[in-house]
Amino acid sequence: MSSVNMDKDFPESNVFVFWTPEEGRSVPVGAERQAFLLPRKPLPVHREDVGDAGPSADAIGRGAYDYLRQFPDCPDNVVYAELLRDAFPHYLADMGAQIVMLENKEVDAPYVRRKLAYLKILLLLEPDSGSLLQRLGMVCYELGLMFVELGHCRSHLLAAMGYLQRSLKLLPGNLTSLNYLGQIDYLLGDYPAAMRSWRAVVDGLDDGSARQALTDRIDRLERQGMPDHPLIDDLEAIGEAMERYGQGNIHEAGMILEKLEEEGTVPAEFPSPEFYYLLGMCRKKGGDAAGAFEAFDKALEQDPDYAPALAGKNRILEGR
Repeated sequence: MSSVNMDKDFPESNVFVFWTPEEGRSVPVGAERQAFLLPRKPLPVHREDVGDAGPSADAIGRGAYDYLRQFPDCPDNVVYAELLRDAFPHYLADMGAQIVMLENKEVDAPYVRRKLAYLKILLLLEPDSGSLLQRLGMVCYELGLMFVELGHCRSHLLAAMGYLQRSLKLLPGNLTSLNYLGQIDYLLGDYPAAMRSWRAVVDGLDDGSARQALTDRIDRLERQGMPDHPLIDDLEAIGEAMERYGQGNIHEAGMILEKLEEEGTVPAEFPSPEFYYLLGMCRKKGGDAAGAFEAFDKALEQDPDYAPALAGKNRILEGR
């Protein structure tokens, strides 16, 4: 007999139930409707899709797909990914199309997280793919440096490092992975490791603008010296400022941002309109309209079309 259970080890059990097929239960696959034997494992199914006779074949595939997209690191994730591959391959085709779409447009953090989940699912099916591991590392890096994610940037960057280091075991000497690892080490404050990676990249590049730009960066760092503290500390400080601002602690958030602007490292290394907009909002809520206007102006220097800063300036001009 099939059974339904709510296992506490599985997340979001209020949305999904975990249905274990009875011995010999199969679903039809392909144009010839060949029988595919279901694994005797608890399979995630939307609660509303479980009837007296158990879920339909479509409900089984939909449940595994939806659950795995939300929780790619869940228990039995390989079982679910293999089920999609072998019995419901159209979901993998859909996932591939989604990745292509997300790769070719500028997206916000939730969409980058979605892309990350899709890539993790593909890695479950190809654990020894150096290119997939590299792409996962690059996406984790991208996510870690998104402004809204700076409060979690360390965990994202460490995840990126893990994927990229694994990719190098399969793609020895790959210049892309080495370059990203150099940047991560630089942010984390491991400057000798960063320089080793970047020098290896320079040695592997042909003469050209990319090689010259990285050579110039190495030379500049050697002349001027390395930062006196890991840059990730500043990025996490921005994350802390965002959290305090969201909690209504405007003064504390403003003090953090003012200090970072005065030091100048973050604006120089990571220019972003969001930083100056948040600083402007702190100043405005603190009664410093002139300072807020200046910060909004700096945000617009980074991105002339940044709508929140434009709206902030207009509110000040209108006396609001």
